[in-house]
This record gives sequence, C-alpha cells and structure tokens, in this order.
Amino acid sequence: MGGTAGADGRPILIVTALEAERAPFEALATGIERRELRTGGERDLLTGTIDGVFVALLRCGVGKVAAASATTEAMELAPRGVVSVGSAASLHRGFAIGDVVISTEVLQHDFGTAHAGGFDLFGYGAPLPSGGDPRIRAPEELGAAALDAAKGLGSQLIDPTGAGREIRLSRGVIATGDAFINDHVTRDAIQAQSGADLVEMEGAAIAYVASRHGTPWLVVRSVSDAGDGGAHLSFDRYLPIAAMNAASVVATILPAFGSY
Repeated sequence: MGGTAGADGRPILIVTALEAERAPFEALATGIERRELRTGGERDLLTGTIDGVFVALLRCGVGKVAAASATTEAMELAPRGVVSVGSAASLHRGFAIGDVVISTEVLQHDFGTAHAGGFDLFGYGAPLPSGGDPRIRAPEELGAAALDAAKGLGSQLIDPTGAGREIRLSRGVIATGDAFINDHVTRDAIQAQSGADLVEMEGAAIAYVASRHGTPWLVVRSVSDAGDGGAHLSFDRYLPIAAMNAASVVATILPAFGSY
C-alpha cells in the first residue's frame, strides 16, 4: 500500500458510491496508489494521504448490497475508522442544497413488513421481529468531535445559489434504502415512518459492516436534492457541489478518529 501510514499503519476507509463522490478526495490526496480488491471491477480502491492522514478511498457502487459487500472486502485493511460519504436527499424543509449532515444514527427505511394496509419498519411497531436492530447509532463521542472539528467550516463551503449563504452543518438521522427517491409522497412517508432528516442508498449498510467489525464509523452526506418529482434533475445538477461539500467536511474531521 502506498501513502504515509499512521502510527499503526491502518487507514481511515472512506467509502463513496459514485466516482463523482470520490473525485474531490482524489483531488485532496497525495501519493495516490491503486490497490485491487479480490473481486476487482467497480470496487476499486485507492490509498494515499490527506493532510498527513492515511486514507483508503473505496468506490463501492450504488445500493445496500454493493455497499455492504465492497466494504466487507475492504475491511481486510483493518481500518481505524470508516466513513460513508456522498450525496443525499432532504426529507424535510430543514435542509437546503449543499447542507451537510453528520450521522447520529442510521436506519434502513425499506426493512420491515409489507401488508395490505401499508408498510411497518422493523423495530417500530411491526408485528414480526427483525432479528436485529435496524437503527444503528454512531459513536456519540466521535460524532460530537467531528461536528466540533467542522465548526466554522460552513462559510467556506459552496452555496449553489451563489448568494454566499453559510452552509448548515449539523448532526442528524440518515435513512438508507434501495431506491432513488423521486416523489414527494414517498419522501414524506419515509420521513413520517423513520423521523430521518436525509435519505440515501448506502450509509446504513456501510455502518452495519463497520459495527460488526467493531470499527468506529460515521455517515456524512450533503444535500443534492429534495426527494421530490424534480429530484433527478436536481441530483444531476448539484451532485458535484454536494460531493465537494461532503468531502471538505470529511477531510476536516479525519483527525477526530485519532482521538476517539
């Protein structure tokens, strides 16, 4: 592996679904080298350093299965921490395009019981047991340290309106599911069921793998769209901005893993 290793030679594993979400990290990193995972293909891995912190940049592909399988394979690096990074849709009006959320907890919004009357999330009143906890809490001290490290960064992030608005940085609940949300009725139903702030397609799966390995983790997402009927247009337009804002925050909070 290339790059300058930390004291114990283990990287922070940064996982993105898309190349566009990984690109800002490649621009920030030095000494980049490519490492092929056993299955190869889309699950390619880069190693390098960002501000002296040894990192591994994994592009996992879209969705929970791709995210879980690629992250599991990358755990052979024995990372010091895992961060799921990228874009997300806002589930309510509290967030604008470009805002960044650091997870307090994650959940699978499509994991539950389907019946004629609707859908019940496991763990939230469903009649059948899930056999596991669909809501996974991020390490509290790590999340708090990360938000503190990013404090004051909002004025340096990109406001897509060009008005110079300070980008909001906060902690919140992030929902994950195997669907791109492009309808306000579906969006509102997810929010009502889960109480989440943002929705995306990989974070909970990556968090699950990290938790199973006893590795500290965070999900960091920047808003690219509102999960409504125009989400596909907004996503295409604002994905690069969301990716850059999320990457800037993650680069700033990497030292928090060293003190956790």
